[in-house]
Amino acid sequence: MTINELYGGHILSPGYPDPYADDTSFFWNITMPESFHVQLYFSDFDLESSYMCEYDYVKVMEGDKLVGLFCGTEDTDTEKVPGDRVIESVGSQLSLEFKSDFSNVDRHRGFTAHYRVVDRDECAVDNGGCHHFCHNYISGYYCSCRAGYWIMKDRETCKFGCSRQVLTALSGTITTPEYPRLYPKVLDCDWKIQVEPGYVVTLQFDDDFDVEQHPEVSCPYDNLKIQAGDEKYGPYCGKTAPPTITSTDHKMHVFFHSDDSGENKGFRATYFTTARPCEALSAPVWGTMEGSNFTYSQRVSFTCGEGYYLDGPDHRVCQADGTWSGVQPTCQLVNCGPLPNISNGAIEVDGNFSYSDIAIYRCDDFYEMVGEGTRFCEANGKWSETEPSCKPICGESSFPSRDRIVGGGPSKQGAWPWQALVIHQGAPRIRKPFCGGALVDKRWILTAAHCVGENDVLPTGYLNVSLGLHNRKEPDNNVVYLEVGRIIRHPDWNKDNFDSDVALLELREEVNLTDYIRPVCLQRTARERSGQDVQEGRAGVVTGWGRTSNLFGSEPGILQEVEVPVVDQEECVSAYKEDYPVTGNMMCAGLRVGGKDSCDGDSGGPLQFQDPDTSRFYVAGIVSWGQPGECGRARKYGVYARVENFVQWIKDTIAEE
Repeated sequence: MTINELYGGHILSPGYPDPYADDTSFFWNITMPESFHVQLYFSDFDLESSYMCEYDYVKVMEGDKLVGLFCGTEDTDTEKVPGDRVIESVGSQLSLEFKSDFSNVDRHRGFTAHYRVVDRDECAVDNGGCHHFCHNYISGYYCSCRAGYWIMKDRETCKFGCSRQVLTALSGTITTPEYPRLYPKVLDCDWKIQVEPGYVVTLQFDDDFDVEQHPEVSCPYDNLKIQAGDEKYGPYCGKTAPPTITSTDHKMHVFFHSDDSGENKGFRATYFTTARPCEALSAPVWGTMEGSNFTYSQRVSFTCGEGYYLDGPDHRVCQADGTWSGVQPTCQLVNCGPLPNISNGAIEVDGNFSYSDIAIYRCDDFYEMVGEGTRFCEANGKWSETEPSCKPICGESSFPSRDRIVGGGPSKQGAWPWQALVIHQGAPRIRKPFCGGALVDKRWILTAAHCVGENDVLPTGYLNVSLGLHNRKEPDNNVVYLEVGRIIRHPDWNKDNFDSDVALLELREEVNLTDYIRPVCLQRTARERSGQDVQEGRAGVVTGWGRTSNLFGSEPGILQEVEVPVVDQEECVSAYKEDYPVTGNMMCAGLRVGGKDSCDGDSGGPLQFQDPDTSRFYVAGIVSWGQPGECGRARKYGVYARVENFVQWIKDTIAEE
């Protein structure tokens, strides 16, 4: 019976564990692949004992060779049992033979044998035939060679090979084969040192240099030659080491030849590389440079001092060919660029808009600066602060009125330069030939809502505005006449009770400011006010060309002014409770005994007060209404639209332009 189970198995005597039969003969042949051995051992063995195992026995053979003959139950002088013995084949085959004679009187049970396959170590005998190294693995083996040797076609023989070696590391060592032992014969070695561009190679030999030489001829047997760029060195032999050699580029080629004779140990050389240098650089004027290594692949960086910018690359790299990348930068003075012209003003710049230059803003006459009037060209190339603006100076007069107006009368020319005359030109159903108003912006007139039509708003063609006027009957060259482009009446205007009696006139074009034409300030809102609180008893000034007495009084040619005190609101409401309602959008001014008041023709004109903090005038009231035909009557005060309630609407309307 042939067995070739690669993973092993077991063999039982016939009938095991029952006693084996008489006159029995069995044969088992265990055969495995050539690269394996067979191991055999018994876990149970019980056969009839006999001298030299002549009756019953187990015989183990490897081919024709007897490996073991076993019988009985224990070792004696004439018979052997396998016991714990492990039998291993030399080759890949073992055979097992079992034989019994004619009588098994004692009823012996036979045996249990186990076999297994083990890998054969081919390297254990004669190094597997390998010249240098033998390496065993399951089902086979292979040969290898020492460093510098090549395996030949027979896969066992090693021959030294040292040609076409390429070295790319930045440093390393070159030695003759077997150094410091004797180098082999018949060699043609070459080492090509080739590092990355940008480096040069230096080769240095140890003093222990030993290459076969001839006493008369220059190195005819064994020799060393070197090529570095276009330069060739050698041949070298003998016991004097070659000089240190440095290449002109990133490559060097070393050649070594030996003939078939001689006994010398050769040489050892070390090579190293250095980065190729570039020319030295310096920092640009007004700048700095970081980096002082001017060799291949090194980088230097440039920055400029405050107020200067870098014109060119911010860094340069030393290249493989010994030149720098890019161009050398320079530091240029930062320039913030010219500033746009400012309306109603001018700019003076000390310099050409460069770093640290100063721009000074100046406003035209009758204008004042809003924002910072001085700006600097900063290091980031931007002007400091935000651009200021020039806005009309409000509430100031080039010809101030008397410190205190004791009684009403003609005003001083130019004392109230914001006073406007709103002329009705043939407007239907308008009883008043004119109204007053106040210039609050270069293009806007503040007046009363009832001056622009009690029901529908008048077409703009029916209104005209005069500014700079003092004597309306004899106007002079200071007067300008302006057309109205848009009329905007407050949306809450009530013609029945004159509530929200406020309107704005937008002029077709901006007016030029002069000594006689200037805007008045608007009263600040309640949360912004301090000295602008309009309280009972505080005196304000009403100006206009209205009648100087009751219904049939004359209309003066010269602008009149009168000082009137603010009346307590409860007194104001009480004075008219039998006639007309006084709302929270109204205020009263005048004397309880009468005598000082605005009158017919003053409608729309300003009630102005002087701010104690700034000395500027602001409009707090607009002449609205009073007791018909009873100007200046006792307890019939003049009623004015309360401007503080409409300041935000006025500002928003002007801003929408």
